[in-house]
Formats: sequence, C-alpha cells, structure tokens
Amino acid sequence: MSMSISGARRALAVLLSSSIALAQAVPDKSVTDRPAPTPTIQITSRIVYVDVVVRDTYGRIVRGLTEKDFRLLEDGKPQKIDFFRDHTHDEPTAPAKTTNDGALNFSNIDTSGQAANSVNIILFDFFNTAPQDQLYARKQMIRFLENLPPGRQTALFVLGTHLRMLQSFTGSTDRLLAAAKAMQLETSTVKTVGAQQQDIYMAQAFAAAVGRSASGINPVSDGTTLQGGEDAQHAADITKTALDQISAAVSGYPGRKNLYWLGETFPLYGGPTLEINDLSQAIAGNTMSTVDMADANRGVASAQIAIYPISLTGLEVGGIGPESNMNPNNGQEYARQFNQRNAMHEMLNNMADTTGGRAYYGTNDFAGALARGFEDGSSYYTLAYRPENHNWNSHFRKIALKLEQHGYSLAYRRGYYAFPDEPAGPINPVSELNAALQPDTPELTLLRLHSKVELPDAQHPAVRIDSVIDPANVDFSTDAQGRRHARLLVSLIAIPETESRSVDHNQQPIGPPQTSGAYVVDLDRQAFQKLLVSGMPMHQELALAPGYYRLRLGVTDLANHHIGTLDMPIVIAQN
Repeated sequence: MSMSISGARRALAVLLSSSIALAQAVPDKSVTDRPAPTPTIQITSRIVYVDVVVRDTYGRIVRGLTEKDFRLLEDGKPQKIDFFRDHTHDEPTAPAKTTNDGALNFSNIDTSGQAANSVNIILFDFFNTAPQDQLYARKQMIRFLENLPPGRQTALFVLGTHLRMLQSFTGSTDRLLAAAKAMQLETSTVKTVGAQQQDIYMAQAFAAAVGRSASGINPVSDGTTLQGGEDAQHAADITKTALDQISAAVSGYPGRKNLYWLGETFPLYGGPTLEINDLSQAIAGNTMSTVDMADANRGVASAQIAIYPISLTGLEVGGIGPESNMNPNNGQEYARQFNQRNAMHEMLNNMADTTGGRAYYGTNDFAGALARGFEDGSSYYTLAYRPENHNWNSHFRKIALKLEQHGYSLAYRRGYYAFPDEPAGPINPVSELNAALQPDTPELTLLRLHSKVELPDAQHPAVRIDSVIDPANVDFSTDAQGRRHARLLVSLIAIPETESRSVDHNQQPIGPPQTSGAYVVDLDRQAFQKLLVSGMPMHQELALAPGYYRLRLGVTDLANHHIGTLDMPIVIAQN
C-alpha cells in the first residue's frame, strides 16, 4: 500500500466568509502518473432493510412476533425475507468507561458500549417556531432529557438560518443535558399559529373591503396558507438543506434512525412519492415544485430515517379577535380555522406514516411526546430482503408489510428509491469534500473515521494525528493480477476558534493550517485481507500556535463518493 499526504502544513486553503477552499489539485506523481486499474465487472446484490413498529388496538407495542407472522411485498409482488430480528426486547447499554492514556480519541461513529439498535436525532427547529414558544419547548426538552436513561445513542441539532449540531451522538445523558441547557434561543420570522390566523383573517377582510385579493393569501380547500410564497420558499429551502445534512450525517450508522422534529410549522414534506397528497405545498404557499420536494425526500428515504414530527403549537383552539366579535361570518371563520388545523395534521400524519414514524400534535406535553417517541423508535422488528426487480432506474418502489393477525397497526417506511450505483452526472470530489469540511456542517458518516490526537511536547513540536479509515464502505477494484486498488482524497484543517486571523504583507488573510493529499491503496490479496481487519491507517502532523482549534478531518472515496468527516476540538497550551 502506498499512501501520500502532500503539502504538509501549507496554506492550501483560505478562510473567507466562513468558507474553506480545498486544494484544486493533488500534486502527487504516484497518483497522476499511475495507470488506471483494469476495469472489472461487478454484480451487485442489493439488500433492503425495513424496520417496523407494531401496535395493538390500544396503541401498545406488540412484542414477540416472528418472521412467519409477516408478509412483505414490493410494488405488489411478494418478496422472500432473508433476515429477521426482534428488537422489542433490546435494552440500551450504558456508555463504556474510557481510560486516560494522555491522548485524545475521536470517532464520527460513537463506539461507547455495545452497538446501539437505533440512533436518535432531536432537531429543535428554531427557524420554524415563534420566539415566544421556544422557551417553553426548550424547558420541556430539558425535562425529557433529565429523565432519559443512559445508553440511548442520541444527537442534538438545532435549525436556525442553518443547521448546527450541539451534541454529536452519545449515550451520555449528562452530555446531552449540558448541551440543551447551553442552547441559546434564536430569532424567527414565524408567528404563533393563532397570530397568523388573526393576521390572515384581517388581511382578507381588508382585501374584501378594497375589492382585491390579499398578497400571498391563497385559499386552499376552505382554508388559507400560513405564509406568503416568498417566505415559504425560503423556509422550504432552509429545511430541505437541513434534512439533506441530517441524512448524510446518519447514513453510516447501522440500524434504525429516528428523527424527532420539534417545530411549529413544517414547510417541506409531501411523502416519498408525493402520491398521498400535496398538503405541504398548500400549507407552504404552493411554492415548492414536485421535483424539489422529491429530491428533498430522497435522502430521508435512502438513509432509512423515521420522522416523528412534534408540533409545538400545543393545544389548538379556534379564536377570533375582539375587533371581530360583531362579524356575522364568525361561523365561517371558525370553520376555516378548523379546516386549516386538519390540513396541518394530515400533513404531519403523512410525513410520519410514509417514513415509519409517528406524529404528535394537540398537546402541551412535549416531554411526554418525546418519551413516547423514544419508546416507539427503540421497540421494533427488522426485516431484510433482496429485491427481485434488478432494474435500478431511480424510480420509487413501494413496500407493503402485512401481518397474519388482524387488528394490529404497522408503522414502517413505505418505499425506497432504486438508485443505480453510478452517481448521476459529473461530480467534483474536491468540491464535495470542500462542502463537507465547512465549519457548520455536521459530521458525515458514510466513511467511518477514528483518530487519536497527541498534543505537542518537548520532543514533538507538532500536533500528531493517527487515524484509521474503516474500509467497510470503501470501493475497492480488482485488476487482472488480483491486486486490490482504491483512491481516496484526504484533508485535515485546523480551524482557529477565535475571530482573529493572520494577515500577510499584502493584507490578505492567511488560511488555516492544512495538510491534504491522496491515499492510494495497491495491495495483493494477502495484504488486503489484513487491511480489512486492521483498517486503513494514516499519520498526519500540523504545527500550530497556542490557542483553541477545531481539527476537521475529511476523507472521500473517489470511486463511490462516500465521505466521512470528523471534528476534533483541541487546545494548544502556551509553553
């Protein structure tokens, strides 16, 4: 195996407007002059995993079912179940105690304790929640975390103008609670639903008085939209980006992924196939195209994420302001509000049903909703099958699960996109990795990374980083001689955690210290088998001035475009 990391501690990137520019070329002769490996023909056997939660007529989890109790169909055709596992009796494991060996250890996949049967994402949506409602919802979330047993792998995200990860996946309740208590409430343009209803009513009354329609107010099935078209498009764009980033962040985790989405409005989601309804378009101002919505939902479906929307509107009652008490059309206004709430509820149910989750609304007990959702998401059955249809044409395929017993309800994802192995269109791997390394982008997990950081000492003035890439998701090719090949692009960047930046003599900002280059694998069969066991090691060094840094390691496979990133906060002390 040959491995090269070129340009050690060169300023290959410039930090401008919070954007990191990656080197546009890898000046490594061993890569550029190496003949391409002999192409091989690969036959892919796809495996589709389906997680299902089964409840009885009282809403209680049904345990103890077996493979023989289920029938599985794809696009109406029966499929053979190749794998079955009952997770309804699994117990979460407490985090393993770590030893202090003087080094800092990091991983983009939490390895404490045993492998979790599911991972959980709590998304607090500030952007789509009115400021006056954020405080109560935050208190409810803290109350839930105070009673959360340790061992449930959970991450905490917040969505403002962009997505941020406050706490990466951990089984430590104390770490989650500390992150939630340190959370700062954010401004939002969203009003409470009651205030929106009143504003819309007044706008419509004014429009009727002057003989024209109110701008941005479009009737939908005797209801009205909650936002104008321009605001709805902006909200949909931000929400779509956040869902894409969450999908990429959890794709490397095995098992079920549960997204508990706390917000007042949910401006983007219409079901994976958009065949059930288009209520989200109506509620969001009818500005998001079908293509955009389908694209936004593909990542969620591909990552096998079950969405649990938790509406922060709380108990919902109709109301009309005192100025309108004498209006003879009050009955119509109450009906309009009723229809509007039903439309929102239908959209939330659709979102949950098509992904295998469950919707919660009409309650002020958000802590209780989270608790019920966590129980739901950790008590399930996993089925897997190899589709008989081998035409990977990117179309959506419907999944149907049936039970021999009657009277039970099943929650599972309703299908998947049959994407081909080859990515659609040309992709620039440098641009991909550059985007993944931006400071606010959550860690990506399609390539699993483990790193040990040793800080400078008297014998070693530089920071030393020894990392291992898990080869499980790396695309290796085989040449005519049986040798295995792979090429990956690697970049390590030290981002100062202060606002100050160094400046050169021309008054231009100097980019953060960085080392990047190519990781080249060229192994015979015996050496390759050892690599599968030991992982793919690499060593990097950076000379850093005293201060606080976030080391960001990024690796992308040039063959399949899988990316892994890892955040490593460190402190370089003064000598």
